Amino acid sequence: MTQQEIELYFNRLSEILSTYDVVGEIVLFGGAAMVLAHKARASTKDVDAIFEPKDMVYRAAAAVSQECGAADGWLNDAVKGFVSEKGATAPLLDLPNLKVYVAVPEYLLAMKCMSMRLGKDETDIRDIRFLMQSLGLRSADEVLRIVERFYPQNRIQPKTRFAVEELCQNLEAK
Repeated sequence: MTQQEIELYFNRLSEILSTYDVVGEIVLFGGAAMVLAHKARASTKDVDAIFEPKDMVYRAAAAVSQECGAADGWLNDAVKGFVSEKGATAPLLDLPNLKVYVAVPEYLLAMKCMSMRLGKDETDIRDIRFLMQSLGLRSADEVLRIVERFYPQNRIQPKTRFAVEELCQNLEAK
C-alpha cells in the first residue's frame, strides 16, 4: 500500500465509523509509520497498529476492504506483542471520526530492533538504518540504550543485541 492508498483507506474508515457514531483511534507502527510519517519508503504490505474500539474498527476495516479493494487484514494488530508500556506517540492525522497517531522515532526504532527478522526481511534492516540516521545514531550502544528505554533488559533477546551490533559494524565499514 502506498501513502495515497493508506490515506484513502483511513478517510473511508473515518466515514464508516461516523455511520456507527464512533470516533476511532489508531496508533501506527511498522511499515505504515515508515511510509506515512517518515516518508522512508514508498509502500508497505499492511498497516500494523493498535486501535480502539477494536470491534468497530475491525468491522469498518472489513468494509474498506470490500469497497476499496484493500487486502483482507490490511489493518491488523499483530504488532501488539511488541507494544511497550513506555511507548510514546505523536498525532499524525485528525479525521472527523478517526484519530491517527504514530510511534515517535525512538520508540519505532526500539520496536523495529525488538521485532527484527534477520535474513528474512531486509525491510526491517533498511528501516532501522533510516531511523538511526534520522536520530543521528552511529553505535550499537546508542541504539541499545534507546531500546532499553522502552523495554526491560530481560525482554531484549541476545539475537537482538547481536543483530544491532552487526548492523552498526556494517555501517562503520562503509
